[in-house]
Amino acid sequence: MTLYNFTLLQDREKIDLLYEQGVYVGKRKIGNASVILYQLEGFYAEVFYYTYRRHIKLISCFAGTARLDPYLAEINVGHLV
Repeated sequence: MTLYNFTLLQDREKIDLLYEQGVYVGKRKIGNASVILYQLEGFYAEVFYYTYRRHIKLISCFAGTARLDPYLAEINVGHLV
């Protein structure tokens, strides 16, 4: 699945694909939205929910690592030392 092909899917198809094949990376809050980040093959998808995992507000996709910073701050690596 390419990023382009993913963007052509309907939201329900995107969510199903992310749940089945995506790798959960992390979550964060922006205002009243919960944002869940998944990695799928060569790109990332952020799913914005009004109510946690109930009402999708937006699905935003990107390649590269520039937008990962808010999630990296939440990863606990203390046990790896």
